[in-house]
Amino acid sequence: MSNIHTLQKIFPAGFDNGYGSLKLLVEGFEVVRVPSYITNAEMEDVPGRVVFNGSAYTVGESAYRTGNYFDRNTDNNENKVNNALLTLLGALAHLPHRKAWHLKLVVSLHDVGLADELQKVLNGEYQPILAGKQSDVKVEVLKVVLEGMGALFGHPLPKKLTILDFGNGTTLYSRYNRGQREVHTAYPIGVEVLIDDISQKMKHLNGGKIGDPSKIRFCLEMGHTRYSRDIDIKDVYSASLKDWYEKYLKKVVNLTLDAKHQGDEIWAIGGGCLLPGFKKLLEKNGFKILDNPVEANVSGLLEMAKAISSKNPASTSIK
Repeated sequence: MSNIHTLQKIFPAGFDNGYGSLKLLVEGFEVVRVPSYITNAEMEDVPGRVVFNGSAYTVGESAYRTGNYFDRNTDNNENKVNNALLTLLGALAHLPHRKAWHLKLVVSLHDVGLADELQKVLNGEYQPILAGKQSDVKVEVLKVVLEGMGALFGHPLPKKLTILDFGNGTTLYSRYNRGQREVHTAYPIGVEVLIDDISQKMKHLNGGKIGDPSKIRFCLEMGHTRYSRDIDIKDVYSASLKDWYEKYLKKVVNLTLDAKHQGDEIWAIGGGCLLPGFKKLLEKNGFKILDNPVEANVSGLLEMAKAISSKNPASTSIK
């Protein structure tokens, strides 16, 4: 990274505090995408390590690597709001150190009814230690938008569009007419449901014990089915994927195919698109998979933040 930012203080950024993984994209930096895990275990000053308000915790991959207990956003609906500052600072602790960050954020949330609370949690000035180094962090939330809206920003939209967002905690079904959203339904049947099923069904491969969901998720995100050096869950995965699709997803996929029949373009985003073999199935059904479906939302959030900042450089909080 060259030193173009040495004098820059203010950074537009997009923040997607997902159930399964959190994504932070700060202008001029690589995207931070880490599992939404938080641990209080003792640790070195690793990426994701934060000391703040008298307590120390670690966010992301390292939280999972401790092998100790960790909290997950998935475990509780309110966590996405309550943990938002902790996970944001944890995400910042994965970026190159800066003495001062002033972030102008656009944040996505599944329930915009909680937008005011989320703003209260995030807005403010903080002095955390990030990965071992002191930092002044000012957070200004420019806007809270509905989950998945970022993915549309900057794309020329067809007149009629239906989008399925295959996330970790939920599968979101949204319909748009001339860019206006008409329907937005969240089904609690995300990839998490598939992973739980795999962990139950792989006992016979795992010495009678259920599989570790974090390990299953990790290998699937890497695009393969090697749970460990000596365990391949390929057959269990195929069976579970079929069950998950038939039992849970078929209904919402069929709704989307009905929309296609009525002239909608159908798009798919979210990490679930990248499950081994699943993308093919979606494409066969006529879905357009957005480039980089996992980061499509957060990239758009950053673009929104840039657009709002440039229109209104002195902006305070905008509804």
